[in-house]
Amino acid sequence: MKTLVTKRLILRSLKFEDLIPFFTYARKPNIGPNAGWKPHESIEESARILRMMMNENEVWGITFKEKDELIGTIGLHVRNFENALANQKEIGYVLDDTYWGQGLMAEAAESVLKYAFKDVELDQVLCGHALTNKQSQRVIEKVGFYPTHIEQREHFDQTMIDIQMYEIKRKAFLKGEKK
Repeated sequence: MKTLVTKRLILRSLKFEDLIPFFTYARKPNIGPNAGWKPHESIEESARILRMMMNENEVWGITFKEKDELIGTIGLHVRNFENALANQKEIGYVLDDTYWGQGLMAEAAESVLKYAFKDVELDQVLCGHALTNKQSQRVIEKVGFYPTHIEQREHFDQTMIDIQMYEIKRKAFLKGEKK
């Protein structure tokens, strides 16, 4: 998997040494529910999920350039819905709340979008957030996604929640890309 480098971050393959920082933020009560999953209850649960993510092709660990310690993850995922197109993926991300409000996730997302459109040559990338997740909404809008519709998805607690969906097409992203 290609390592991506931004002004402040390195997006790299996940490794088992990421387990402790992953568990540290994944157990926080305001992290998982914003991303659609329950907070991790044990390090064993985090280890199982980390192994699963390590086996996925396009999930990056997010670290600062000067310190190789996991602060979040970001990935491109095949969309398993009826209306999924062949050459599209959905971006998903999570960041330790210690680092919220610094523009880090927008920086990481922009790098992943460049990879998606230039290297993989996807036609479009989708993204969504629970209507209550205003932090994620700001990231999505900052990197240039356009709102498309609202979907209902099952939350980890078996309730249905409204997800605001967005898309960005390759041509629009490349046209608006910062030189």
